[in-house]
Amino acid sequence: MLSYMDTLKEMSASANVSLKKAFVHAGVRDSTYYRARQGRDLRHSTALLVEASIGKLSALQERRASSR
Repeated sequence: MLSYMDTLKEMSASANVSLKKAFVHAGVRDSTYYRARQGRDLRHSTALLVEASIGKLSALQERRASSR
């Protein structure tokens, strides 16, 4: 079973979005990102915020790329 952080890593990689930027965009503190990277568990609600942020940032990147 994958942890929330592992799932978010996979999502950000497939969406070509920086996971750190997704955490910041979601309004999650930097310290939470670094703790999660070191293996501490995330709350489900935090993971959902970051997941939504990955989707928003990915859509924004796609719009920017298509307007060029």
